[in-house]
Formats: sequence, C-alpha cells, structure tokens
Amino acid sequence: MGRERGLDRELERGIDNMKNLKRRGVRVLPGGDYGFAWNPNGTNARDLEHFVNLLGFTPMEAIVAATRLGGELMMKADELGQIKPGFIADLVLVDGDPLADVSILRDKSKLRAIMRGGAFHKAPA
Repeated sequence: MGRERGLDRELERGIDNMKNLKRRGVRVLPGGDYGFAWNPNGTNARDLEHFVNLLGFTPMEAIVAATRLGGELMMKADELGQIKPGFIADLVLVDGDPLADVSILRDKSKLRAIMRGGAFHKAPA
C-alpha cells in the first residue's frame, strides 16, 4: 500500500508541476523518454488525452504542443509541425473531430490516411 500511495503522490505532483508550467507560459510537449514499455510505438496519441484530461489543455492546445511546438523544440520550426507550403508533409486524416474528442486519434479505424514526408504510409480508400 505504501508504494501505491507513493506513486499516486508522484503522479499528483507531476500533474501539478505540468499545470504550473503551462500557467507560466512554459512550452510543455507530449511524449517523453519514459520507455517503450509504458508508451510503445503507435500509442503516442494517448499522451494527448492525458494533456486534456489531466493537465487542463484544450484538444487544440495538446495537438499544437505535439506538432508545431515539437518542430520548434527540434529547431526545425521552418519545416516541421505545421501545414504550410515547403513544410514536410507528415499528416493524418481523421474521420471525426479531434477537437471535440481528442481520443479519436487513438482509434485506428478512424485514421483514414497517413502521410509521412509527403508520401502516403496509408492511402485513403
């Protein structure tokens, strides 16, 4: 029981810290180096839900953090993270509105097309 309480307290403190950083205007981005056992490839959209459900982000703020701010963090703000002429075309076409429910991004049946570097990884039907 003590270990569980310690993990709960750590989670509570982490959530409070991230909320404080956001409130202060610090760029907080989804994703991390916490290991593939907890966040295997293909499950990254779960972090967007955590940002919305735990950290007080709107769905749009969470999506911008994962895209535009990610490009900025990698010092490639002039080529990544936005839909603009000349930018690398990494896009996901979703059947639904992730701004109404960001969890739709985890539903593989709703991902109609996926483009990576301007080429389709999953072409639309």
